[in-house]
Amino acid sequence: MKNPFYSWLTPLLAVGVTLLGFFLLRPEEPGGLFWINLGYTICLEILFFVWLHWGRIKSRSVDEQTLYFRVFLGVGTLYYIIASVIWMIFFFLCGTSAGRQLLAIHFDLPDILSTWPEMTIRIYLFGILVLTVLWIVIASIVGRHDVKYNTMQTALENATEDVRSLAAELKDMAERYQTPQTQRDWKRLILEAESIPPAKVEAEGKRLRAKAEQLTNINTKE
Repeated sequence: MKNPFYSWLTPLLAVGVTLLGFFLLRPEEPGGLFWINLGYTICLEILFFVWLHWGRIKSRSVDEQTLYFRVFLGVGTLYYIIASVIWMIFFFLCGTSAGRQLLAIHFDLPDILSTWPEMTIRIYLFGILVLTVLWIVIASIVGRHDVKYNTMQTALENATEDVRSLAAELKDMAERYQTPQTQRDWKRLILEAESIPPAKVEAEGKRLRAKAEQLTNINTKE
């Protein structure tokens, strides 16, 4: 049974506290930057809690992706959230008059602050866009290579299992049909089956099964 506190109550509380904090600190005439920060902060919180929930899903339920990609995606998502928060703080301190006044009061840097270039909301949105695009592009590239690797790895594992199955099948046939005269031939056949490269199991399997059928017919005739 899922704990409702962690599944939905905690995200709702976090979003609620964020909304309350923003509106308590809201200026008399909130501009576009206020609403952008509010919406973007809530999006980052939702992204964080979605990842926390999805990160607990068992690895076998992730189709065509390895566990390593899921770990990478989690770390990349956290880096994206941290970078976004740093960008928000940086823009507030360096791109707004309130932030510059706060720096000037605490660090006594009015002369330096006056020489900094003006930063518009377009620059702020552009920074958010760059961070988001980088996060999506990197995750997409790594995910594509991860799917390719996982597909090849799965095919190799299946082929290896086919080699084991073929060897087990020949051993079972040998136990039923081998005679003192054909015992050496069966052993040679089984050893040959066990040494098949996984990539050639389909073609070599047909050939070895044909040999096994020949040995079986010889035993039957005898």
